[in-house]
Amino acid sequence: MTLVAHGFAGALYLFAAFLGWTGRKLGLGARGVPLTVALAAALHAFGFYGLHLQEPPVPLSSFPAALSLIGWGAALAWLLAPGWRRVRGSGPWVATIAAGFTVPAVLGLQLSAPHLDPAPGAGVWSHAHVLLGTAGFSLLALASLAGLGYLAKERGLKQKRSWHQGLPALESLDHAEHLTLALGFALLTLGVATGFAWSVSQSLDPWNRHTLFLLAAWGVYLVPVGARVLRQQRGRWPARGVVVGFLFLACSYIGINLIGAGT
Repeated sequence: MTLVAHGFAGALYLFAAFLGWTGRKLGLGARGVPLTVALAAALHAFGFYGLHLQEPPVPLSSFPAALSLIGWGAALAWLLAPGWRRVRGSGPWVATIAAGFTVPAVLGLQLSAPHLDPAPGAGVWSHAHVLLGTAGFSLLALASLAGLGYLAKERGLKQKRSWHQGLPALESLDHAEHLTLALGFALLTLGVATGFAWSVSQSLDPWNRHTLFLLAAWGVYLVPVGARVLRQQRGRWPARGVVVGFLFLACSYIGINLIGAGT
């Protein structure tokens, strides 16, 4: 049942993306996409509950479960964001991101062997690290999405092309980028801090590959955060910085799980 719920969620995310991209002229995307994404997110939550009920339970720190959590977090953040109607045109983009994380996660959950829970005493810090880190990753994914949309919209306006009309206004994209970048970076920072605490609580060396990758990604994000949040800069350069930062963070996250978190 767990895989079925995740599978249906992934399929609904894909359907929401298809509906958003193809149903604009028919007026289907305005209501259909939010409703479909909301249904997918509800099924997704049920799937996570199923992971908890499995024997042994599948920890959220496992790679497939973490990917699925990021996809769910991106969809949930979009649904619950204040003033989300102003950027409702980004629904197909958000659904595509959610599907891009959820569908591979379903395959991973189906193929991977059961994982053991963290050692006794590590639960609080390990859960905080995973939840804060994945929440930050989800919001930063949305920030990069807003940055890509801003760059695409600006390019379309300059070239006087009609394809950019399906994107939200530049002001809405700029506002969405600012909000998700600030919150996502704060959560990523807390994720790195709790990761240190997790390692120390287990008498492990905190300076392992896992920590170094995350610190490198955190350092890369200091540039767009400083430009966008602290100096209140707008325009293409902060947007490009957000996109590049997320690409580095995504490569770092995948690299952590490909080569392991050993020292």
